[in-house]
Amino acid sequence: MSQPTPKQKFLPLREITLNSRPLIKRAIKFSCDGELAVAADDSVHVFVPEYPDISKQKEEKEARRKAAAASRNDPHYEGELSSEDENDNDDYTFCRNKKRAQYSEGSKHMPVSYPPLDPGINKELFVTAGLPFPYDGAGNAYGQGAASDDEADLDSSDSDDDNDNDEAAASNSNRPFGAGYGPITGVGSSMNHVVTMDWSPSGLGMNRRPILAILTGAGTLAMYGDGNSVTNILPRANEGMLQHRELVSWMVLWGVGERLILPGQQTEISEYIRGFAWAREIAPGQALLATINDVGEVAIISVQTIFTMDESKTKGNFMSTEPIESLVWLVKEIARFKAVGPHPKGSRWDEDFVPCGTSFGINFSPWLQTGDSRSCVLSFVDRNYVGFRKITIDGLWARGESPNLKVDEEDLYGNCLHLSTDAFVEFEDVVWTRGGINYCRGIVSTGFHIKPFEVALFGGAPYHQESHTPKVCGTTYSDETIDEPTENPIVDLVVHAPDFNNPPAIPLYTLIRMSANVNNLNFWESNRVEIGVPADLHLKRGYGGESDSDNDSMGGVEPADGEDLEYLDDYENEAEADNTIDENDNTADVVIPEIPEIHPYRLRLHGLAASPGGGATAVISSHHSTQHPERGGWHTVRSVVSFGYRPRRRQHADDNTGPQQQQQQQQLPDPSIPHAHVEPLTTEARLFEWLYGGGPLVPGINMPSREEDGQDRGPAAMAAQLERLRALFRPAIEQQTCDLCGSRMECRGAVSGCAKGHFFGTCATSGLAVQMPGITRSCGACGLRTMRAEVLVAKMPDRRAEIMREVGEGVCGGCGGKFLN
Repeated sequence: MSQPTPKQKFLPLREITLNSRPLIKRAIKFSCDGELAVAADDSVHVFVPEYPDISKQKEEKEARRKAAAASRNDPHYEGELSSEDENDNDDYTFCRNKKRAQYSEGSKHMPVSYPPLDPGINKELFVTAGLPFPYDGAGNAYGQGAASDDEADLDSSDSDDDNDNDEAAASNSNRPFGAGYGPITGVGSSMNHVVTMDWSPSGLGMNRRPILAILTGAGTLAMYGDGNSVTNILPRANEGMLQHRELVSWMVLWGVGERLILPGQQTEISEYIRGFAWAREIAPGQALLATINDVGEVAIISVQTIFTMDESKTKGNFMSTEPIESLVWLVKEIARFKAVGPHPKGSRWDEDFVPCGTSFGINFSPWLQTGDSRSCVLSFVDRNYVGFRKITIDGLWARGESPNLKVDEEDLYGNCLHLSTDAFVEFEDVVWTRGGINYCRGIVSTGFHIKPFEVALFGGAPYHQESHTPKVCGTTYSDETIDEPTENPIVDLVVHAPDFNNPPAIPLYTLIRMSANVNNLNFWESNRVEIGVPADLHLKRGYGGESDSDNDSMGGVEPADGEDLEYLDDYENEAEADNTIDENDNTADVVIPEIPEIHPYRLRLHGLAASPGGGATAVISSHHSTQHPERGGWHTVRSVVSFGYRPRRRQHADDNTGPQQQQQQQQLPDPSIPHAHVEPLTTEARLFEWLYGGGPLVPGINMPSREEDGQDRGPAAMAAQLERLRALFRPAIEQQTCDLCGSRMECRGAVSGCAKGHFFGTCATSGLAVQMPGITRSCGACGLRTMRAEVLVAKMPDRRAEIMREVGEGVCGGCGGKFLN
């Protein structure tokens, strides 16, 4: 009798082949929730992760355990079980390549270069701010800017009989207007390719999800994210997996740059945006955005979101699927300063002229909290100079109001360096304290070399820099006595989280360079020490032998309660099958691979990204021939996204080890991701790190939550919010009755029931029984359902304001995850 194909419970990270190739560096980015954005030449690929339904897997495992315990005295039953398990492993290995991988569904390929954006996308920002829109009635004067979905026909011709006029208007509707002072971009002649992109902090967009900012060659910075329309939820594509969202509802939310004026900006300007950066997370629904234009002006923009409810859409009918919550954006420019260094601009006809310029030139440091105020530094790159300007939010930032932002008039610190093109700065995500001085650290990529730095946020020495030429500070050329000459430029760099118990002298980093071939060995560089199998170990002995132990694995030690994680076996077996030789074949001869004399291919690397917790990495690269010139057009280009992850492998205890010592070993967390680094992550990020980064268990998903065992194992903010919600709805829980029979309801964990045997699901946030269909929202991390805000308000109308404040834009009460719809 043939055995059924085993269920796939975890989606492995496998290579993704794309029919595109980026033109830029730093072309791949992870979001705070594990979404992946990959740049192409004129478009962007966005991938959404899919998570397992761990609650169902626990139920299946518990049922199998009870069945095995009931039949423990039946030897025939044990024999069948053992045989079935053995066949399952064979079937899994045989069908391994036929199964889906992570990021295989729910992706979106967005063209961003054409058509150009219409200025009307920012009209809602002015309406919300109570200001007149600058382009009302002036569409024809500005060349009938590119039409968006909802503003495409505003300036159409009134006459339907004159076809020539209609065709002329159509030909001008997508004509770029031009911005800035560049000879190409100033007249709207840019190809408008993707220049750079980055995800916003968590909590800014719909359902507290991040939005994606994309900068194009025309100097336009556009924000993409979920709109107010109904989100399309994909069904479970595989048994044991949760539902996940599709990005059909993604749209251009608003923009900055060419003709895209914001409230607080001058209406006469049409600036060319050369670079941008998001500040680190401040609070849900609040963020700061910095942009720099082609004349070195940095604008600080406050970005906020608030939810408004239109109760007229429901009229008491909670069965309606039409969204009644609308996300309103409050965007305003609040500060602007000139970011220039001490070196004069110079002339390109100068004999010592060195090209410079970057699209990655500004970045924010971590926040330093001082009472109700917080401060950080904004780094900027000028000609052979890296400056740091201090920015302070004085006092609490009230929701819906502009922050009290202060920008220092002079740089807090600066450093003269020889900088090539595409120089950038990356900060370490921690503020250190030494001798009463609070400081942050980071890495400067000069284009070809790296320079670590430290900047004092509080208590440092005063700094002042006089204007001078690069010859005075010796930064006209690179110092070859210090920096080894190289012709392979740095493409991307990631700064890793430090070890607080043993702080390194400089930040831990990993970088990649542009070209990887047989003649250069410096395409990858890192100072992060990893405990793993050496790269040449396969030339010495085979894996799986008696001398091979789990201590040589990169997977680390299995975390707490290894017995509850037996459903990880399929995922672990696949990871071992991908990376090791069959452990059953201990006598197999080791085959030393032959190194070819001719290497027909080389790799060009385009970007490196680390997952939110740093446990997994992604690299985008393209294949090129070394034997002949490439032929073909845009339809032949390809690129590949490759992943590095930490497979979770259970440590086999020694036979002489006692049960108590085995339990202590199982409770050791993976040393690669300490709990201090996981604590500030979102629930989705913690789940992603647990799956692929060697992270610890996730509270509320595969780890007991506070109300189950009385211990606060989750993030403090999530536990405090859950406690407030349960206290808020406690009177309603005590008074609720069954809608079918009127009996009193009793909550029994995830199920609520009455004395007459009517059972309902339980709202994960409030603890109330869900007695009507269509009134809940589903969590994308744990699958639990939460009642919609207006339904909870109807349960306790006298506490409407408090409920809307806690639940209106909240998260799942079971795990702290974000809702799908």
